[in-house]
Amino acid sequence: MLAVGVVALVGLLAVALALWNASGERTADNVAGFARAPVGCDTTLDFEATGTFVVYIETTGELEELAGACDAELRYDRDADDAADPELTLINPNGDDVGFDDAGDVSYDDDGFVGSSTLTVQIDTPGDHVLTVAPTSGDAFAVAVGRSPEDGVALLRWGAVAAAIGGLVLGGVFLVLGSRRTSDSTPAESAWAPDGGSWPSAPPGFPVPPPTTGATGPVGPPWTPVPHEPPTSSPGSIPLTPGVSDGGQQSPWGPPPAQR
Repeated sequence: MLAVGVVALVGLLAVALALWNASGERTADNVAGFARAPVGCDTTLDFEATGTFVVYIETTGELEELAGACDAELRYDRDADDAADPELTLINPNGDDVGFDDAGDVSYDDDGFVGSSTLTVQIDTPGDHVLTVAPTSGDAFAVAVGRSPEDGVALLRWGAVAAAIGGLVLGGVFLVLGSRRTSDSTPAESAWAPDGGSWPSAPPGFPVPPPTTGATGPVGPPWTPVPHEPPTSSPGSIPLTPGVSDGGQQSPWGPPPAQR
C-alpha cells in the first residue's frame, strides 16, 4: 500500500503539472492555427467544420508562404492603436455571399502574434470559402479567422486541478493505510540476553550434574524409619546360624565365619 500510495501521489501530480503546462501552450497553439488572409488578395479558406468563427484584425504576425498572384508582405508589424477597418467579402462554396456580425471584445498577444476581434461569421456549409480583403492605407496587417484563443484552456486547467486533488487524496489514503499495517505487523522486541549464550550451570572443571526428574518437592509422604524388631522363631522351627542359609551354605550376605 505504501508503494501504491507513492505511485498514485507522484503520478497524478505529474499528470496535473503536465495538463497545466499544456493549458499554457494551448493559447499559443490556437493562435498559431488561425487561418490568415493578407490585405489586397483573394484567399481560399477551407472550413472543415461549421459554426461561429471570429474574424481578427492582426497587427503583428507572420504569414506562411503565399501561393498564386498575391504579392503581400509575409511579416507585418503595425501599431495596435492604429486600428484598421478593411472591407471584407466572403463567398461560400455555393457562390453565395456570407454576412458578418459584430463581435465582442476578444484579443490576444501570444508567441509573436497580436490581434483583436471586430466581426464574427457563421459558417453553415463546410468547404472552400474565398475571403477578399480590400486594400487600405497604412502599414501592413492581416485578417485572421479562427475560434477563441482560450478554446480548451479551461478544460485542461480543470483537469490539472482534479488530477492534483485526486493524487493528494488517493495517495494520502494509501500512505496512511500502509503506515498502519506496517506498525501493526512489527514484531515485539525480544528480551535482552547477554552475548555468548546462557550462563554456565557450574564452574569450569566440575563434572556435569546428573539430570533431575524435574520434581521440585516430595511427591509422597515423608519417610519414617521402622524400628527393628528381633526375629521370632515360630514353634518347631530350626534357628538359623547367622550367615548360613537353609541349605547349609554360607550366605554371601552374612558375616565371615570365625576362624578356629
